Amino acid sequence: MALLAATALGIAGCATQTPTASTPGKHLVYRDSAGTPIRQFDYPSDDFCRRVETIAGRAARCQAESAGPQLQAKATLRYNPPGVLVESHYADMARCQADTGTLSAGVQLINPCVPK
Repeated sequence: MALLAATALGIAGCATQTPTASTPGKHLVYRDSAGTPIRQFDYPSDDFCRRVETIAGRAARCQAESAGPQLQAKATLRYNPPGVLVESHYADMARCQADTGTLSAGVQLINPCVPK
């Protein structure tokens, strides 16, 4: 999926990215046009999240509070490099399965989609 490809490429090249001004937090939350959370990635730190946010697009922002409780499915991914495990949350099982069905180079599905 293009989203995960961009994320993987962003992580690989994050040393050269300039972080955007955003709310501190390690949860990268993607929202639809109505502002409803549709997916979230939990990164190890605010700095890591902000580096990914710079290439994620306008629909995604790092935030301190997790939107995870509003989302209904989850999976675990590994991003290589740098070998980081990332918990991901999705609006529902269908979105989780679609997003994790085809992963980009550098992204590995560690734990498949499960309902919360």
